[in-house]
Amino acid sequence: MRNRSAITALLCSATLLYGCQESSRAAKALDLQPRIAELTSRAINNLVFIEGGTFIMGDFGAVGEDGVWRPYFPPTIEEDQPHEVTLSSYSLSQHKTTWGDFDTYLLANDLPFIVQAFTKSWERTPFDQEPESRFFVEKPATVTWQEAKDYCQWLGAQTDLPLDLPTSAQWEFAGRNRGSQAWIFSTHDGKETSSDMKWYMHDTGEYVPVGSRLPANPLGLYDMADNGKEWVNDWFSETWYRENPKVTDPQGPDEGTQKIVRNLDFSFSRIGVPESFPSTFNDEWTLIVTNTFRCALQSAFPQGRAEP
Repeated sequence: MRNRSAITALLCSATLLYGCQESSRAAKALDLQPRIAELTSRAINNLVFIEGGTFIMGDFGAVGEDGVWRPYFPPTIEEDQPHEVTLSSYSLSQHKTTWGDFDTYLLANDLPFIVQAFTKSWERTPFDQEPESRFFVEKPATVTWQEAKDYCQWLGAQTDLPLDLPTSAQWEFAGRNRGSQAWIFSTHDGKETSSDMKWYMHDTGEYVPVGSRLPANPLGLYDMADNGKEWVNDWFSETWYRENPKVTDPQGPDEGTQKIVRNLDFSFSRIGVPESFPSTFNDEWTLIVTNTFRCALQSAFPQGRAEP
């Protein structure tokens, strides 16, 4: 009898635990669906349509009074060699992806809320409401290249739109106000920021709520020169520019070891970084590389609509 009672009690406990788990899943589902609905609606509404065109990508330089063309930034002219690019129309998110957006994606896919640093990771609080926190819901999410790409493609699946990371050419075309050679810097006016603002943007590494520090550029895009470097889709190559002097809708090299990150300096600046690399402090540590990002609609028509 005692054994039967024990078994009965155990079964009852298991049933209660299962019931609690089911209730927890149901509660999560009730909380998740409104978050996804709000995110997808806002993501579609925030897409900025950018009419395509032809421009000189890379260090387009300038012709001096002596009639001689010179690059703006000679140290990288070989890898940023100017070349003609023609782009189809596309759309780009007006804001970088926030922690609030990224946490919704993690919740929807039952992925952990963690902080990555070197070879370790720690749990963090999702949907952080503390404005001073690095993970405040309105600040840009800093993630690996693969996480950024996975997020954009997941968002595309939710909206039934061809969303992905922008190409390097798409990012530069947008950051330079449709490839304007007057846009030496990817700021709201194409000019370099004041020394005080540059110190906050570059030297302190301080992240702020998206769109809160500098005005939008003429296309309506925020933070192209602020609030963190951005991942794009392309592999990095020092020679690909000069090997492809005239291209249409370039995707970059087919393979590589580093992904392109668009810089905060000149509007044509780019660097290549791996997703991780050995630490100089400890041979057993690996540094995880994270950057901000935004998604692009890879369609020649606004919001993926078919040609009329």
